[in-house]
Amino acid sequence: MAEILPSTPQTPGLPETLATVLKWRDVPIPLTEEDFNTAVTELSAAIEFLKDQSDPTSRATRAIALGVVANLHRDHGLLAHALPLYDAALADTQDLDDGTPRGKFELANLQLQRGICRLSSGQSDLLPSALEDFDASISLRNELPLDDETQRWGLATALLHRGDVLHRSEGREQDARDAFDAAISQLRELPYQSNPSYLQRLALATSNRGLVAQDPAEARRCFDDAIALIPEPQNPPQLLTLCSALLNRGRHSLQIAGDSDASSSDARQVLTLLSPHEKQHPSPAELALQGRLLLSHALCTWLDDSRQGPGEKDDWVGDATDAVEDALALERHWEQLGYQGLRPVARELFQLGLHVYRVRQPHFFAEFLVESMDPEMSPGAPFDDPGFQSATGHALRQAVEETARRASAASLDPQIAAKQHAILESLRAADHRLASLQQARAAAKG
Repeated sequence: MAEILPSTPQTPGLPETLATVLKWRDVPIPLTEEDFNTAVTELSAAIEFLKDQSDPTSRATRAIALGVVANLHRDHGLLAHALPLYDAALADTQDLDDGTPRGKFELANLQLQRGICRLSSGQSDLLPSALEDFDASISLRNELPLDDETQRWGLATALLHRGDVLHRSEGREQDARDAFDAAISQLRELPYQSNPSYLQRLALATSNRGLVAQDPAEARRCFDDAIALIPEPQNPPQLLTLCSALLNRGRHSLQIAGDSDASSSDARQVLTLLSPHEKQHPSPAELALQGRLLLSHALCTWLDDSRQGPGEKDDWVGDATDAVEDALALERHWEQLGYQGLRPVARELFQLGLHVYRVRQPHFFAEFLVESMDPEMSPGAPFDDPGFQSATGHALRQAVEETARRASAASLDPQIAAKQHAILESLRAADHRLASLQQARAAAKG
C-alpha cells in the first residue's frame, strides 16, 4: 500500500481545505487504522472550518467532505457511523446542486452513496429510503449528457442498485427486471471489454437479471452469460462476481433443473477459486460458506433413495459433513477476529449438519454438536447465538427420542441395544456439557 502523507500544516483556507478533501476522496481503500484515523481527523477539521462559511463554494466543499468521511466509514464496515454523516451532507441539497451539471453530478453521486449504505445495512426497513436515494440519483443523471463515461457509469450503477432493492421488495419483480435491463443497456454502451470495472459490473448486472427472470431458461442464459464474461477474473471484484454467478447457476441447477451433479460442480469451482482468500476478507469467506452450503444440499440429494445425488453414494455423507465442518471452522476463524457477519449462513450449515449426523451417523452426533458449540473446545464457537442454541435444543431432543425408540425396539438384540444405549449416553453427556456452559455464563454475568 502506498504511503499516505499527512497534509502539511498551514493557515486554514478554502484552497487548502479543498485540497485535503480531494486527497482523501481519491485515496485507495481499505486504509490502515492509522491512515483511517488521520483521514477522519483531517476531514473533521475541514468540516469544522467550513461550518460557518456561507459562500456557495464553502457549502459545497463541506457537503463533499461530509460525504467523503461517510464513504470512508461505510467502506470500512462502520455503516451506523456513516449514515448520520450522509444525512448531514444531504441536509440541504442546494449546497451541492447549484443548477450546473457539476452540481447535479455531485448531488447524484452522494445520493447514490447513501443509498448503497442503506442497502448494505441489510435492514429491510431502510429499503424504501434506499430506493428513494437511487431514484433521486437516476433522475438527476437523466438530466446530464451521457457522452461522458463517468455519467453513464453513474447512471448504470444507480439502476443496478435500484434493481437490487426492487428484487428484495415484495411484488416488484417486473420493476426489478426493468431496472436491471436498463443498467445492462447502459453498461453495454461503455468500453467494457477494455475496462475491468465495467466488465465486472456488466457481469454482475447480468447475473442479477437472472435472479428475477420469469422463464427458467432465460435465468439460465443470464447466469451462463455472466460467467462467460469473466471466466478468468483479473481482480477481487471480478472474482467475487464470478463466484456469485456460479452460485446462482448452481442453485438454479439444483432447485429448478434437479441436476445435483451440475450444482455440486459449480459449488466446488467456487471453493477452488475462494480457498486462498477465505481467511483474508469476509466477502470471499461468505461466498465460500454459501458454496459449501450449496455443495452440502446437492450431496444430501442422496437422502432421497429415489434420486441420484452427485458423486458416489458411499461417499456422500463424509463429503457433506466435511463441507459443513470446514464451513463452521471458517466461521469460527472470523468470530475470533470479531466478525459475526457469517452467522446466518453458518446457522443453515449447522442445522444441515445436525440433520445428516442424526439421520445417517447418530454415533457421531454428540461429538459434532459439542465441537460446534463449545467455545473451550473450538475457540470462536457461537455458543451464545440464539439461532445456534435453538437448533441445538431441537436437534438434541429429536436425537434422544429417536435413539430411545431404537433402543426399546432392539430389546431382544443385546448388541444393537448396547449400541443405542451408548449413543444415548453420549447425548446425555453433550446435554450436560452444554448446560454446564450455560450455567457458567449465567453465573459470570450475574
